[in-house]
Amino acid sequence: MTIVDLQTDSHALRTPFPHLQHCAYLDTAAVGLPWQGLGSAVGHFYGGVLSQGFDARPQWLEKTQKVRARMAGLLCASPADVTFVSSTTEGLNLAAHSINWQPGNRIVLAADEFPSVARAWAPAVRAGAEVVAVEVGVEQDREDILIAALAASTRVLAVSQTHWSTGTSLNLARLGARCRAQGVLLLVDGTQALGAVPTDLSGVDIYAAAFFKRMLSGFGLGVLVTSPQARAAMSPAFLGYANMEDPRQLQYAHVNIPAIYGLDATLDYFDGMGWPTVFRRVSQLGDHLVAGAARRGLDLLTPAGAQAGNFAFRCADAEAVRARLAARGISVAARAGCIRVSPHFYNIPSEIDQCLDALCETIPRP
Repeated sequence: MTIVDLQTDSHALRTPFPHLQHCAYLDTAAVGLPWQGLGSAVGHFYGGVLSQGFDARPQWLEKTQKVRARMAGLLCASPADVTFVSSTTEGLNLAAHSINWQPGNRIVLAADEFPSVARAWAPAVRAGAEVVAVEVGVEQDREDILIAALAASTRVLAVSQTHWSTGTSLNLARLGARCRAQGVLLLVDGTQALGAVPTDLSGVDIYAAAFFKRMLSGFGLGVLVTSPQARAAMSPAFLGYANMEDPRQLQYAHVNIPAIYGLDATLDYFDGMGWPTVFRRVSQLGDHLVAGAARRGLDLLTPAGAQAGNFAFRCADAEAVRARLAARGISVAARAGCIRVSPHFYNIPSEIDQCLDALCETIPRP
């Protein structure tokens, strides 16, 4: 499939997203556009409650188990390791509150991590652990810098699979192998990458992600995956009816069943397109953006070879530039001194070109 095919074969993929008729939406890293079938899928749950009440509960449980197995397959994990939470932040905090901390333990993370990754460690600090925030001076060295910071006392390495601001993506297989070799738990916030690139959690111990970005499934539901090694190092911090039978289970209450219905339908939608098609379109649109940025002399921060659909351009007054692009009908984000552009499979090359041309005209030049 060539980049020309991305332009000519995209009509059917764009039809379920009417907002694309009104603007060049390149901000999926903030919120993905919900597809037209999501609302009716969630409504199907409420229709069942209306007609059957609690008698529909077996259907809810069956649907939840089905979606659990589907997510396990997508993430190369075991269904026994997968549970559902309300958000990435809840999943990260459940894990941080449940790990059996010891005085002198270290949590290593980048100093510019997303706040939910950086702020989850209060229970560890109270237990005598130390949070080591590592400065990343050179973006393409982010992964090496984090690995170099691991020490004998390191208990957890906490990373974002794709960085919220710079767009840099990490090699989870490499990080997982190093962490396993040193007895470190690898914790991953996968929200920015899930649905953009294939994700294999075979080397990851704790993984949390939400579905409102590239998974196009709205708010109120996230996934938490914990390896057997991680659960062996935990005592669930919160207890309820949902973890009575499994003393290592972190989920303690019911999940968002309406959102489960929506996610199941969204997975059907993605399966209909084919995940290889989704991943290929994201990759090829990214290649088109990188090549176009180079031709225009734009200052792209995101390193080559470490990209997963999010791209950051250095910008002295990012919020002002974002507002100017919004006035032109181009949706992007301002993040930490950068303009972040995040196309998804429903975008086309001409929208990226429109954005790059506007950046050339609006980003202050030295």
